[in-house]
Amino acid sequence: MKKIAILAAGAMLAFASAPAMAKDKIELSPLQLQAMQTKEFEAAKEPVFASVMSVLQDAGYRIENADLATGLITGIGSSKGKMVYSLWSGFGKSKKTPIVSTYIEQMGPMTRVRLNFVMAKVKSSLYGSQPQDEEPILEAEVYQDAFNKIDQALFIRASMMQPAAPTQPEPVPTATPAATTAVVPAESTPPQ
Repeated sequence: MKKIAILAAGAMLAFASAPAMAKDKIELSPLQLQAMQTKEFEAAKEPVFASVMSVLQDAGYRIENADLATGLITGIGSSKGKMVYSLWSGFGKSKKTPIVSTYIEQMGPMTRVRLNFVMAKVKSSLYGSQPQDEEPILEAEVYQDAFNKIDQALFIRASMMQPAAPTQPEPVPTATPAATTAVVPAESTPPQ
């Protein structure tokens, strides 16, 4: 009886951990990935670009490159590293760092934004630091949250750009028509 209980508990543990392991290994088609990473906004490219920059900086990303003409923005987030040792490069730090790249393009009256978030292992040593072993972030909630924040930033930016509402004009006093009398100058005759 004890063996059956242990086998049942082991089977339950194996089935319970299977969805958790499957979650780590999400497989998306390129079209599904693009749909998750892309959103269109009803605004011009310039305010969308500025809103994306603002949202990324608010989220803690250090902007490394930004170019309005091409619509490209890249940024790197902060993270804590741990000391590691390699036979080739000696002591250094290894850490997982969030990296984002963004492409913004004007498409008629709409502006399309595509975000790409990855977690990269960044190793630094005497020779510098380079991102390696990038893992794409494939949770739809991460992208939806970013797009919601961009939408809010656009709304705030648009409301700040609108001219102030005109104040009520003061009422103009209405004049009653007064009887006007024409004053005709008397003709003066030269003295004789």
